[in-house]
Amino acid sequence: MSDIRVSIILVTYNSAHLLPTLAESFAADPGAAQCEFIVVDNASTDTTSTLLFPHAQWLIQATNLGYGSACNRGATVARGTYVVFCNPDILVTPYWCQRLMAHLEAHPEVACIAPETRYPHESAPLGSGIADRDTLPGAALMMRHNFWHALGGFDERMFLYWEDTDICWRAQRAGLRTVVARDVEITHQRNGSGGGAQTWLHLYIQNGIYAHLKTQSWARVCMFVVKQLIALPWRLVSTGDRRLWHAFTWNIQRLSQTLKIRRDILARLPLPSKGTP
Repeated sequence: MSDIRVSIILVTYNSAHLLPTLAESFAADPGAAQCEFIVVDNASTDTTSTLLFPHAQWLIQATNLGYGSACNRGATVARGTYVVFCNPDILVTPYWCQRLMAHLEAHPEVACIAPETRYPHESAPLGSGIADRDTLPGAALMMRHNFWHALGGFDERMFLYWEDTDICWRAQRAGLRTVVARDVEITHQRNGSGGGAQTWLHLYIQNGIYAHLKTQSWARVCMFVVKQLIALPWRLVSTGDRRLWHAFTWNIQRLSQTLKIRRDILARLPLPSKGTP
């Protein structure tokens, strides 16, 4: 068993404007000294600097792999019993990782846990314990390393968006829980990297349909698809983005393959014993 308890996997893409404040945030966290840092850089073209995380293992990619694929690259080399997948546009609080880990150790049936996520300048009282959530944000998502492996990691067909929801849904289908730690918080500047939601709207629709097809009831699948179809004319007019059509055709072309994946998932994934390191 590895002596390293937590591996923090940070995915960056043209995130030079975000990394200094993120690095300061980690530097102010005494618990960070107990963690392994792995930075996966998705072929950034800005001035992203390894000097900001001098003790991290940097994995420089030749092309932009997308978020889930980059997370998988980091997790493959991670030595920790627990892995945390992080966006570059977050600010952490002291001992946040240790508190998430304590919850996982107390609840071996939990596959994924995330802290309460706040917007900048948002203030809300913290609670206690954990609470089940159908989906969790991937900005700071902790898993047991062996559960990540048993679930097959993030689905690399998803370049961006829904990869965090998808792995939560697959964990739930395998009989595990996905929860938020009500006594831990981070700050997340949404759309702080990646070009903003509108840039990748077609992927939001495409991956949303795909994720629903993989694990959700047919009623939920139909409801989601219908909502996207109703919004499609307005989105086409307002954005002029013809890629929005591709979000639907992509899923139609791959439907038989997706349905096979669905059958495999609904047959329940083979997982290690709950909570086994």
